[in-house]
Amino acid sequence: MNETAIISTQEELEKLTDKLRKENAIAVDTEFHGERRYWPDLFLIQIAGSNGPIAVDPLKIKDLSPLGRLFESKSPVKVIHSARNDIEVLMHHLSVRFVSVFDTQLAAAFLGHDRQTSLFKLVKAECGIYPKKGHTLSNWSLRPLADDQIEYALDDVRYLLEIYRSQVEKLKAKGHLGWYLEEAESLTDPSTYNNTAHKLFRKVRSTAKVKSNRLQVLWALIKWRENAAEQVNRPRNFVVKDYLLGAITAINPISKRALSRVRGLSSGFILKWGDEILKVIEEAENFPDENIPDIPTFHSAPGISARTDILRIFLKQESSRLGISPELLLSKDLISSLAKNPPDNEEELYSTLELTGWRKEALGSDLVSLLKGKLAMKLNPEGKAGLHFFKIE
Repeated sequence: MNETAIISTQEELEKLTDKLRKENAIAVDTEFHGERRYWPDLFLIQIAGSNGPIAVDPLKIKDLSPLGRLFESKSPVKVIHSARNDIEVLMHHLSVRFVSVFDTQLAAAFLGHDRQTSLFKLVKAECGIYPKKGHTLSNWSLRPLADDQIEYALDDVRYLLEIYRSQVEKLKAKGHLGWYLEEAESLTDPSTYNNTAHKLFRKVRSTAKVKSNRLQVLWALIKWRENAAEQVNRPRNFVVKDYLLGAITAINPISKRALSRVRGLSSGFILKWGDEILKVIEEAENFPDENIPDIPTFHSAPGISARTDILRIFLKQESSRLGISPELLLSKDLISSLAKNPPDNEEELYSTLELTGWRKEALGSDLVSLLKGKLAMKLNPEGKAGLHFFKIE
C-alpha cells in the first residue's frame, strides 16, 4: 500500500485541498457508522481528483475546515454516488452547505437505470470493470485500517469521475441535462435533510393505525423523540421504538401508571422520560400543532384500482420512450393520488408540486388526456410486443 493513499496530518490536508481547488470535478465518498448514534460517526472521507483517489482520516485530523471550504465552493463539482447520505453526514460534521453536486445515481436514473442503482452496477455498465467486494460491513472505527480496507474504500471514488464525464455527455445527447440539473437542485438545499420526522409520522401512523383524532398527539411524540434522540446522540429506537409511539398514542395515558400498561415500555424509560411524555401528550391535546404532515387517504371507490393499473402501464410506456427510470418520472404516492383524485384539467394537474418543471415538459398533455378518458390503449398494431396508447375523439 502506498502510504500517501491515506493522509492523517493537518499539513497534508492543506496541501490536498490546495490541489483539489484547481480541479474541475472531484469525487467524494465517506465511510460512517450510523447504528449507535443519532448522528452517524464519520470514520473516513475518500476523494479523487485527476491524480487519483486518496483518503482523509477524520479521526486523526482535528480541523477539517479546509475540506468544508472546498465543499462550499462552486468549483470543483463534487461528484457523489447516492449523494444524500454522504452530504447529510458531512454537513453535520463539517458544518457546511454543499454547492455544485453531481449525483451519479440520480443521473443514471435519467439514463434508464433503476432509481436506486448501485455503484457496483454502474461501474460495470460505464467502465466495464467489476469492483471488488468484501468490506461492506467493515468496522471503519478501528485503527490502523488494513490495506485491503483502504483499497476497497478508494474504489468508491476511483471510477466516479469517468462515470461523471460519460453521464454528462449522454445527458446532453438525450437533451436531458437540464432535467437532471433541475431535479438535482434539492441535493444542496438544507431543507431536503430536515424531513425525517415527516416520513416517520406517516410510517408510524400507517403501521399503528392511529385514528385521525389522535394524530396531533402522534406528531408531538414523533417530534419529541427526534429532540430526545439528538440530545443523547443515540438512535431513535434506542429512545423508544416506532410501534411503542403508536401504542402510547392509542391508550391516551394520563399518568405514569397508565403509561406502564403499554407492553414493551420499560420501567427505565418511564422513570427517565415518563413525565416528559405525559406533558407532551397534554400539550398536544390542548394546543394541537397546525402543521401536522398531510396523510394520504385511501379509498375503495369504483375505478381507482383500474385507473391505478392504467397509470402504471402508461408510466412504463412513457419511461421507456423517454429512457428514464419510471420511479423517477412518477412516484408511487403520486400515482395513487392521481388515481383517487383525477384532475379536471391540465392546469389543475400541473399545479401539483411534483408535476412542475421537467416532469410537465416530459409528460405534456398526454397524462391529462389519459385521466380524462381521451387516450385509449391497444396491443401494438404491428404485432410486436407491448401496448400502444392513442388519442380518441
